Amino acid sequence: MPHEFERFLQVVRAERDFFGHTEGSIYASRGPGWVDLVGGAAFDGGTLALGWPLGTGTFVAVQPQSEPVIEIRILPDPHATGEVHPRSGQRQRDKNRTPLADVASYRVQCHQLATLDGTPSSYGEGRKVLSEFPAMVQIVGGIWLALMREEFVRFPGGVRVLVQPNSGPGATMGLGAAIAQALVAAFQVQLAPRELGLLVQTALHRSSGTNPGVLGPLVSVCSHAGSLLLVHQQPAWLWGELHLPPGTALWAVAIGDGPPIEPQHQLQVATAMAYHLVAEVTATAPNDANSYWRGYLSNLGTARYEARVRATLPVSLSGAAFLERADVPAGISIDPAVSYPVRAAAALAVEEHLRARMIAALLRAAASKAQRDEDLHLVGELLARSHGGQRAAGLGDPRADRLVEVIALDGGSLGLYGARATAAASGASLVVLGHNDAEAALQTLVDKVVQESGLHMRITGGTSSGAHASGVREV
Repeated sequence: MPHEFERFLQVVRAERDFFGHTEGSIYASRGPGWVDLVGGAAFDGGTLALGWPLGTGTFVAVQPQSEPVIEIRILPDPHATGEVHPRSGQRQRDKNRTPLADVASYRVQCHQLATLDGTPSSYGEGRKVLSEFPAMVQIVGGIWLALMREEFVRFPGGVRVLVQPNSGPGATMGLGAAIAQALVAAFQVQLAPRELGLLVQTALHRSSGTNPGVLGPLVSVCSHAGSLLLVHQQPAWLWGELHLPPGTALWAVAIGDGPPIEPQHQLQVATAMAYHLVAEVTATAPNDANSYWRGYLSNLGTARYEARVRATLPVSLSGAAFLERADVPAGISIDPAVSYPVRAAAALAVEEHLRARMIAALLRAAASKAQRDEDLHLVGELLARSHGGQRAAGLGDPRADRLVEVIALDGGSLGLYGARATAAASGASLVVLGHNDAEAALQTLVDKVVQESGLHMRITGGTSSGAHASGVREV
């Protein structure tokens, strides 16, 4: 990664026509992609999640300027030029493309995000302005607005932003983390890593209207290379870091453009409905339920859930039937015509929290060589249970099921312990755990499924530190 950072600094120096010669220093940062080993898809239930920073990342360079304009130049993704070969999943580069062919430039007037006296616009107003721009510009503008609204930053002028994007898993969070880290360094804003990660989550949520959860932003800011970040999503407690056992690796596999995002909303609604029904069947008043369970189903605990709750919950419940017996939970939009998987949503919250804790314990125990292989195979079995629980709750990417099956059947003898569908917000379709020398075996299995299905698949591996640990380079 240091060599990759140095190459980006060379790009920054070559872009002196974009950066002002008299405006002062340029601040460069990097945000990694990410994937969740377990837990990320059930964030509405408050589960523990284990997030992994990938080796790919987005680079950003910013330079404050006196003119009240956010100028953004987006370079082509150096890893995504060309087409994906449907059999191998490898990109074939077009040698006739010119490096500047895909460079795009945009300008956002600062007064579009704040009044003349510096009062920031509302998030709704900002979203309306930024909706006219591509997604990457929306992220930059969203971070700028969130710094004004959440941290009371009053920018004296504007900023020039150079983006070298990454199209791999977790790219959205990586860009958000990189731009946030660079801006706080450039404008001397003091924020702890966790607070910076939460600012990124707020900006992404408010600028898009879709809550990405806290795991991705926190991994992209706070993680260290080679370590899983343990995040208790209630709403964002950091439980420390956990090194993978020696000789072990994680890979993310993206299928097509990644998994669909829409089912996450249905799970959010089903989880909120299940929380209300659990309070009802246990004769717990709403205020007492919040006191006991702090607003999250995962706090029910496995014993209470199995003894008193599971059998009493309907397998599914229509929005209309729920609205006849309860008010709409805050922040939730219920479609009366939709049937929601209430029991599976509750089970996912409770059981995924347990699985995440067990996986963390097994990975710690696997530091002992004598027990390592058995413990890692147990982790693989828990990943399979996680995958099944998510599918029952309507999550995951159906296109990934065949690859998960192939890895489960054929991967054990090839050094692959297991796989599961990941949180849709990561942009990956599934995560795979295995020996660090098993990537070729994984590619063979991916090729097999590609030949069967004709789908495009791409493997992303490696690991790198989050934006805070990577630091900021001043040019």
